[in-house]
Amino acid sequence: MPRIDSHFHIWDLEHREQDWMTPEFEAVIGGPYDIDDWAEASSGGNVDYGIFMQTVGDPTETPEVLEIASRDDRLIGVTGWVDTTSADEQVIGALLDELLASTGGDALVGVRVLAEYREDPNWLDSAEVHAAARALAVRDLTLDLLTKPEQLPAAARLVAANPQTRFVLDHMSKPTMRDEDYDAWAEGISAVAAVPQVACKFSGFLTFDAGMTAERLRPYYEHMVASFGTARILFGSDWPVDMLGGGYRACVQIVEELTADLTEAEREQIWSATALAWYPAAARKLG
Repeated sequence: MPRIDSHFHIWDLEHREQDWMTPEFEAVIGGPYDIDDWAEASSGGNVDYGIFMQTVGDPTETPEVLEIASRDDRLIGVTGWVDTTSADEQVIGALLDELLASTGGDALVGVRVLAEYREDPNWLDSAEVHAAARALAVRDLTLDLLTKPEQLPAAARLVAANPQTRFVLDHMSKPTMRDEDYDAWAEGISAVAAVPQVACKFSGFLTFDAGMTAERLRPYYEHMVASFGTARILFGSDWPVDMLGGGYRACVQIVEELTADLTEAEREQIWSATALAWYPAAARKLG
């Protein structure tokens, strides 16, 4: 079965600033990185194809990566970014249509909203995000959610109110890995998972805590599987951010270890089938 990385980045800091990147991060993952760098890193995990994830709220990034997708078969999907501040479904739809009509636009699988950086824990339940969800659904595109655990209640309200939209929860909503926070995280995950059109990315975990291991992550992984089932879980590396916690091969090894007891069909869902189901444009591009 092919392996699909549903969440990786490329960037060049001389071309576009990454405003989330601290000097400490830049010293380790400053780059630059292009699609060939990702392919070299992912080959160590036997990963065949990738879906790019937007990095900043900059409208020029997505068209640039779509153009790369138009000439590189390894890049089967692009999760982009559009400005949602108008809270107007028609305005957001026009921005999406512009991307879909651009070079490589057939690789657009959806967009992501960056709730993690919002002070308001209820922002995901705002008019602008609901408008984006509706505009995406009309175009058979998916909405990725970058959240912290305290934003999961708002995420649950958003997904419940938009049954026509597919959603992907990135990085398991970044649990703090503190024992005292586990129950609240688990309840939030269960609430979001109760809505069937939501999938969860098994991704980003190398930066949850220093020295991440499979055993350290196991309770979180097991609750994710119990809540979503393997048919709604998809692998993502979060490369090159994963280099802050060990790198691509370390990420893949943890996934392999935790999924070793699953059936072949269940592993296939996590490694590829769920990504193709939640991002239909990637499935069409893969053929």
